[in-house]
Amino acid sequence: MDFSVLSEQIRGQDVIEWIGLLTGIAYVILATYERPSCWIFGIISSVAIAWKSFGDYILIADGFLQVFYIAMGFLGLWNWISGREGGREKPIISLPVVQHVVAIALCLIISFPISKLLVEFAAARYSYLDTMITLGSIWATVLLIRKEVNNWLYWIVLDFMLIFLYYISQAYLFSVLMIIYTGIAYWGYRQWRGQMSAS
Repeated sequence: MDFSVLSEQIRGQDVIEWIGLLTGIAYVILATYERPSCWIFGIISSVAIAWKSFGDYILIADGFLQVFYIAMGFLGLWNWISGREGGREKPIISLPVVQHVVAIALCLIISFPISKLLVEFAAARYSYLDTMITLGSIWATVLLIRKEVNNWLYWIVLDFMLIFLYYISQAYLFSVLMIIYTGIAYWGYRQWRGQMSAS
């Protein structure tokens, strides 16, 4: 990593970018503690990151992913609030392994034709990796909305891949953010597993 570029990016961040970074961290931390308000912070963060992905880094699939996150933020907020039972938080669930295997296989296969379209019509960079991360993130977000415990394992892998994607795009500050997200995702998995064991 070119630390001079990272330092320059930190100094060069505008207000919208800092809002995106800080609200993104708040979103993930609050999600580990099962707070419905996490979705509000997630929506704000996604608006800011979408702006950068479309405008500066030409990560088209990632930009569309952020737009998806905005819509899912509203759905997640509604689902977590309406899913409460007897004044308690919506319960954490775990899906059968076969559903995860099918979902992962579909993401890997569907990424090929979508990435070709993004290269041809949107001049996307790193299209297959970008698209694969996008599809995996859509699935992980659906699992998070449903409060499926293994969503955190997906995020650990996806955030690790995003560290690399942002790094090669020289979006070093976002790469650092993904390092933080990876650590929080690990913490989230432990928290939710503990909650399941306690209930």
